[in-house]
Amino acid sequence: MNIHTQEDILFQEWADSYPPDVRQNIVIDGLCYNGTLDNESRNSYSGNEEELWATAKRKILFLMKDPNSNPGEDYREWPWREITAKFFKVIFNWLQGLSEITPDYLPLLDNASYLDPANQVVLKYPLAIVNVKKISGSASVLNDTLYDYAKRDAPFLKRQVRDILRPNIVVCGGGSNSILNIAQQYIYPDLQFKLINSWCYFSEEQDLLLINSWHPSARLPDTQKIDNMMRNVADFISKTQSGLFR
Repeated sequence: MNIHTQEDILFQEWADSYPPDVRQNIVIDGLCYNGTLDNESRNSYSGNEEELWATAKRKILFLMKDPNSNPGEDYREWPWREITAKFFKVIFNWLQGLSEITPDYLPLLDNASYLDPANQVVLKYPLAIVNVKKISGSASVLNDTLYDYAKRDAPFLKRQVRDILRPNIVVCGGGSNSILNIAQQYIYPDLQFKLINSWCYFSEEQDLLLINSWHPSARLPDTQKIDNMMRNVADFISKTQSGLFR
């Protein structure tokens, strides 16, 4: 059974766990489509993202807070190869940098490391985005609310991340450590993560890296959000025997 079919089954069960009046606000996410665009709906068709994910040495998942003002939509179908929003440009740069960094190569913004436009990265590397809170929200969400949803939906989150997508790199997108804490407490509660530096937490048992990043829309220079991530991952590479970046 392919990933999208598993996601569809999971989200049907997930929706059924909520009252009918809430289900219409659920936003589906997961492995994003990278195929051609439907000229009428402006959404993407499925392309070769499943093949890219299956063959990727680094399966990178972006664990975010919640979707904003998109009730009833399916993240996977969005026109990713045309999206230019600043929020997602940061994610596209993270995806490319983490896919290409090695012990001998450090991708930085000032050394022509990144595709232009950044959205073309989805044709080269698979994009997977998972929101902790699936109910569409607004511009911000309280951390207490985020934890309430994480606790309530922990079995579904674990199934989506650990059973279906099975990433080996999880970028935890902000929330003053809340997303990192949720990943450790509700998705990987049975694993021990070693602190390598302020960005990198490593499970030697699973060769699994959690990256404690800024939120993509944090009001900071891109050099702090992107270059600092790459520098700290380079530090992780130098301090561990992980095979992820070799």
